[in-house]
Amino acid sequence: MLNNRITEYTADGLAWTDASLWQQFSALHEADSQALAVVVGAAREWSRSELYKLATLIAQELSASGIGVHDRVMLEGRKTANTFAAALAISSVGAVACPYTPDLGKSERSVIEQRLGHVALIGSSDVDAKAISGVKDLYLTLCERQDRMWDEADRKAALIAFTSGTTGIPKGVMHSVSGMNYATRACARIAGLEPGDAIVGVVPLGSAPGFTFTLHFSLSLGHPLIIVDAWDPRRALELMDAYSCRWGMCVPTHLHTMVECARSGQWSKRSRLKALAVGGSAMTSQLIADADELLGIPVLRMYGMSECMGHCSALPTDSLEVRQNSDGKSFPGTLDQALDTQFNPLPAGERGQAGVKGPSLFLKYAEGLGSQEYRLTENGYFLTGDEIVVGHDGYIKVVGRLKDQIIRGGYNVDPAEVEAAVLMHPAVENAIVVGVPHPKLGEQACAICVIRPGFPTLQLLDLTAHMEAIGLTKKKWPEHLVIVDKILVTSTGKVDKKTLRKNAIALLSAS
Repeated sequence: MLNNRITEYTADGLAWTDASLWQQFSALHEADSQALAVVVGAAREWSRSELYKLATLIAQELSASGIGVHDRVMLEGRKTANTFAAALAISSVGAVACPYTPDLGKSERSVIEQRLGHVALIGSSDVDAKAISGVKDLYLTLCERQDRMWDEADRKAALIAFTSGTTGIPKGVMHSVSGMNYATRACARIAGLEPGDAIVGVVPLGSAPGFTFTLHFSLSLGHPLIIVDAWDPRRALELMDAYSCRWGMCVPTHLHTMVECARSGQWSKRSRLKALAVGGSAMTSQLIADADELLGIPVLRMYGMSECMGHCSALPTDSLEVRQNSDGKSFPGTLDQALDTQFNPLPAGERGQAGVKGPSLFLKYAEGLGSQEYRLTENGYFLTGDEIVVGHDGYIKVVGRLKDQIIRGGYNVDPAEVEAAVLMHPAVENAIVVGVPHPKLGEQACAICVIRPGFPTLQLLDLTAHMEAIGLTKKKWPEHLVIVDKILVTSTGKVDKKTLRKNAIALLSAS
């Protein structure tokens, strides 16, 4: 049976509850059924009433199929009204939404389907599936139910999303509805959103942050969601302007293409966004300044991950300099701490591994999908793998990633620092730095660059002369240079360093 009791929480003036997605959306629907809920496709507007009716039909099918509380349901994360309605339906029967990106690799999907223990899959394919009555182009596939033991985390889970694992096995990141409610309300407060303010949906729904900060954010808080799919920077700017969007989340590649759209003269209007949260990978201070100058977009660096969504952010009231050089302050009730090698807290100003704990910390990894990698320190910190510095004023800066360190002859080179230096060269439009094998030194740094239009191709000697001119230590200079047409990204919009490194090694070996 569904538990309709709602628990209330507060932290430093921020209030949230553990009300389910369905409970929150139903209340909004009752208050104003004709309010705009989501805009998808060719600007097709869906009201709360329309989504409610779709969700009710899907929920009836789920219930008739014996799907209920704690059951796991895989959900194809297409940016459609059907997907939004299906997520509502899953919540209404008390099941757990397990969204995945449509382009998920066959091998990864196979592992997930073998280990997740889901009882059904909802998607757009009709292969071995049953059409859901009254819902066009949506199908339900029933799976063999498995006997399993449920612990407290399983009973609290409302979302299981997937992220890459260090062993090659995807990790199933489990979140409670309370954690999602907390993260979305923290972001809404940071941006100063008013009731009815529209938000823009850019990131894929298959990740935990993508699902939470688009679908859950809009349907639980009542903010109309304006979907951009597939990514087109000019179209995104047009839609944000047409619907007066006030908040959104994206990765640096999205922001970069919007800035270039304005720089090339394809867009000239000032944005109405109160804030744009940008995370997922590093970006330059110049990109943040350009977004301010060319688009009027106040960019907030936001530090988060699948395991702890949105736990640190800059503020719209921060100066441009602070927003350029800081990842902001911890969310209310969340603690970000730099830790030493023994996981003890470091004094303010010292660099160490980031540990985080707070209301949006995930419950655990699903059994068989990263469960062996779930570890907290004795003090309850989740180790993010990032390196941070926490200032005396409480502002945090992510300064590197432990596993990305390039070890050149025993000397550690931080790719993020070198990338920032490379991006200062006027001919470089975009760049990443990766480690490539070297028989004597172990690794060397390789800069992978996209050249700005109108500039001649860049030579390694030009780049090293630039490094010398700006005063970067010679040990950190890139010793290889690869020019590419674009920086590859994953389905979630993050830089695909693994593939770029592999391609660079192949090119360098062939030369």
